[in-house]
Amino acid sequence: MQQGAKKHYSPLMPVEILFLAVAVSEANGAINFRNNKNERGCVVTSAVGQILASGLCLLAISGAAGAADLTAPTPRSAVVSEVRGGLLYHDLLGKEPGVDLNAEFLSRWGGFGFVVPGLDTFAMLRPHIGASLNLMGDTSMIYAGYTLTVDVTDRLFVEGSFGGMVHNGYHDTTKRDRLELGCSLLFRESAAVGLRLTERLNVTATIEHSSNNGECAPNNGLTNAGVRLGYAF
Repeated sequence: MQQGAKKHYSPLMPVEILFLAVAVSEANGAINFRNNKNERGCVVTSAVGQILASGLCLLAISGAAGAADLTAPTPRSAVVSEVRGGLLYHDLLGKEPGVDLNAEFLSRWGGFGFVVPGLDTFAMLRPHIGASLNLMGDTSMIYAGYTLTVDVTDRLFVEGSFGGMVHNGYHDTTKRDRLELGCSLLFRESAAVGLRLTERLNVTATIEHSSNNGECAPNNGLTNAGVRLGYAF
């Protein structure tokens, strides 16, 4: 959404609700598949996945009923563009259990907006920094990079990001319930689909993957998925 520009939101369209619901369903399906592979923490994490998926769908549907003539927010910070927080299901491959508590900051400094050639839609490229804390005491991380946000409609948007992360997990280990990540510094990329609920609030369904890209061995990689709530300044 272009900074400082007045822009009217249209009511949520059925295709937007369906698009987001499908994304959440796919993420929850991956969570259920992970739970079937590993019974450790299965009851808790399955409930978390169902709650997040159901909550996101309800938010999308309630947004359709309450959609109003909203305008783009006037920036309140010269540096912070947006803050996000939520829960990510940890390690879809199944070695490490649990849920990650995630927080992320996107900066207006070092970022810029532009119109995507040929699509006539607005996009933003912004630097980000974040952290994920594993609530079971397994691999946690801090990360940074750049996020590209592209508007699909006034409310619906998609994102991709790329950068790096540093973790506190194992390089290699004989423990069967821990990941072997090869080295401390890994590449990290993510993809997301999001919905603007109000002029400042948004919700995103996110999947992220980190690995060393074969630069060191072993290379199990770490993949997380979940839902986050964002607030734009």
